[in-house]
Amino acid sequence: MSELGSFVLLLALALSGYSFLAGLLALAKRQPGSERLGETARRAGIASFGAVFLAALVLVVSAFRNDFSIAYIFHHSNRSLPLPYKFAVLWSGQEGSLLFWSLLLSSYGLVLRLRYKTDERLFAHASVIIAAVQVFFLLLLNFAAKPFGIMQGTLPDDGSGLNPLLQYPEMVIGDSSPAGSSSARTGPIRCSAGAATGDGTRLRMRQSCPGSQVPLSCTR
Repeated sequence: MSELGSFVLLLALALSGYSFLAGLLALAKRQPGSERLGETARRAGIASFGAVFLAALVLVVSAFRNDFSIAYIFHHSNRSLPLPYKFAVLWSGQEGSLLFWSLLLSSYGLVLRLRYKTDERLFAHASVIIAAVQVFFLLLLNFAAKPFGIMQGTLPDDGSGLNPLLQYPEMVIGDSSPAGSSSARTGPIRCSAGAATGDGTRLRMRQSCPGSQVPLSCTR
């Protein structure tokens, strides 16, 4: 399971990196063929959501299967941990929280890229910005805070368990609120940046950009 999780995180990084670079080139060139390049960037961004979702699913399934060969599962779960808290293992530590935040961010990106026909030029700028943020998170997950790191030496029979201070009902949903709020703040940022860099783009923020709290329209 750890190999699959590590692979899909690398795949997500490659897809997000391509979405950022290809999208940026498509916006910068504005030549025949740039629309096709931009479309491949959009599709790569959509595919990156699938890869990040699969990585999060692998980590949760590993917690339910008590796969203590994964260091993160060993340090944040054990066999006697109640099932709801096993699900909460996803965001009970730094590595898992980064993966969860990346999942939320890619979810916002998925919605944005599926609604691209609302304002193609604006959403192309927004897609590039969200891909850049996603690349940052995935670089951390692949090279700094690895959620699928392997235990060294003899495999333990049981894990260390979740910190008792975190074993309360609100923990099951507790991390999603601040994480969702922080990820949602990228909405108005990327849409505002898109409007600032567009050519006279008329922006209807609340209608086209999830999480936006700025006036209904603004003109460059």
